[in-house]
Amino acid sequence: MAKIGFKYISLFLGLALVFFFYGGGISGYIIGGLFFLLTLFCLYFFRDPVRNVRIDENKILSPADGTIFEISDVDEPLFIKGRTKVIKIFLSVLNVHLQRSPIAGDIKFIQTQEGLVLPANHKDASEKNQQNLVGIINGKTQILIRQIAGIIAQKCDLWIQLNQKVEQGDKLGIIHFGSQVDIYFPSNIKVNVEVGQKVVGGITVLGTLIDANIKGNANTRE
Repeated sequence: MAKIGFKYISLFLGLALVFFFYGGGISGYIIGGLFFLLTLFCLYFFRDPVRNVRIDENKILSPADGTIFEISDVDEPLFIKGRTKVIKIFLSVLNVHLQRSPIAGDIKFIQTQEGLVLPANHKDASEKNQQNLVGIINGKTQILIRQIAGIIAQKCDLWIQLNQKVEQGDKLGIIHFGSQVDIYFPSNIKVNVEVGQKVVGGITVLGTLIDANIKGNANTRE
């Protein structure tokens, strides 16, 4: 389980015990029971399952679990600084909320943006919600990831630092409750997925380098 989950679990479990023992009658048991259910939900929500990441320097892996709801061409002025593809992934409260690095490389851009609290799949959430941006570059390509908070907890955490080296599939951070993750990449990558497709972080291949040797690398890591 992700460590941040213990914060919510201890809060809801503490409230459940208070209402169970000091709530005064049936209403106390009912409210305490609701907080206990929230405790169990957090145990599930902040899970951190083992992923056998298949390393391939010619592939772009999904940074998150969820469902693709948009694939489009946009201008990205912050890191890639040009015309890019963007894949937008919606994470429901039932999805694993950890984010993983789609490629191996160096963290060359980090930016935090305060913002609104629109629902994670709202058309303006990518631009207006609280979010973290992470740019990763290697000798073959570069990508930008938007880690976008949703309407419930309105918070996302990064576990990496500027100029840090990451391997493909390494954990980058987590978003608290319902959220969205966008990934931008340049035109030297062919998209391998479609709108409506469910993806798994560190497993699903979102794209393939067009000018690369597709044989790649057959290593596997967790």
